[in-house]
Amino acid sequence: MVWRAKNVRQEVEGLLLALERQAREAVGLAERAQRDMDDDRFASYGDFRRKVEEVRALVALTEDRLRAYVGEKLDDLRTEFERMDLLLTVMLVKATRNYFATMKDDQVLPIGARELFEPELRNLEETRAKLAQPRFQGQVPDTVLAELEETVGMIGKIIARAPSLPDFSDAPAAPKPVRRLRTLGRPIRT
Repeated sequence: MVWRAKNVRQEVEGLLLALERQAREAVGLAERAQRDMDDDRFASYGDFRRKVEEVRALVALTEDRLRAYVGEKLDDLRTEFERMDLLLTVMLVKATRNYFATMKDDQVLPIGARELFEPELRNLEETRAKLAQPRFQGQVPDTVLAELEETVGMIGKIIARAPSLPDFSDAPAAPKPVRRLRTLGRPIRT
């Protein structure tokens, strides 16, 4: 039992360290995406989003591990995880808000921007639901909740003017070839 508790503790500590490292990388990518916005480049936003998804997956994994070891003495790590989870959530909300706040109203958006930004709204809705949970009551500053609402509004306006990917699903089927390929190699008789 002592070996198992020590092993579980080391695993959770490793996950918390990885979370911290991934969060720092996400912040760096958010800053780069914000700088690239001035040059109308959107590729670095994709890098930021991928890193955020990695952070979210790591949060879910850590939460799952902590939930699986209820009997273990990991209360200090649970407390640290909850603190870090709240900090990461707030940090990602601010980074997302800063990114979309730098987008100009007249900025030309690439084709497919709608599909790029729609998942962001879903993520923010999930974040809103997460911050409304009883465990976060009183811990989330009102300014963060206001920034979250403001970001949802900004993204909604951007999506409304963003071009979507072309839909080729209603296009008619390609015409059938007139000649078979085997007859194309025959010499023409005159």
